[in-house]
Amino acid sequence: MMKAHRWLLAAVLCCGLVITACGGPASHLAAAPRPPVVPGQITAGPDLTGVQLPNFIMPLISGGISLPKRQLTPGAVTTTNTTTVCNLPSRVRPPSISYTLQAAVYNSYGYTGALSKKYILDLLVPLSLGGAEVQANIWPAAIRGTGFFQKNQLDHILKDMVCRRLVTLSQAQHALESDWYAAWLKYVVATGHI
Repeated sequence: MMKAHRWLLAAVLCCGLVITACGGPASHLAAAPRPPVVPGQITAGPDLTGVQLPNFIMPLISGGISLPKRQLTPGAVTTTNTTTVCNLPSRVRPPSISYTLQAAVYNSYGYTGALSKKYILDLLVPLSLGGAEVQANIWPAAIRGTGFFQKNQLDHILKDMVCRRLVTLSQAQHALESDWYAAWLKYVVATGHI
């Protein structure tokens, strides 16, 4: 039995020597080609010493991003007075959108029948930020993906920022009307509220 192990060990060592010999010395390997260096050209990356990178983690976004159609929902406000907005109760009642107005919004977006069950009507500029309950300010926000829930989160954070005078009311309203998703990234994600 011991003799068989010796023969096996000898065979393995012999195969190892043959494989190493076939490869030859490592000195014959060619270095990867490098592009020529142009005098005065910077070849190193930028020096990031002392650069403070943003301290946030981009959330995992699954599904699409629900955005209103600008021509159908440009946004509308009833007030631009910060004091009026900040004197509203912390929990403003949900909008009481009539059935006729709901149907008009869904029809204008083409979301009828079972398709409308995938959306919740939302105010682009919420009541808590001086928004109006009119068709120009109502849009169907998607329940799945990035939509209704993220927009609702943004509404609450913007109200807090407006009342703490970190953002003006007109800036908050404009941010919502122009691109609520970009505002969500700026005021919620980048500030660590997520």
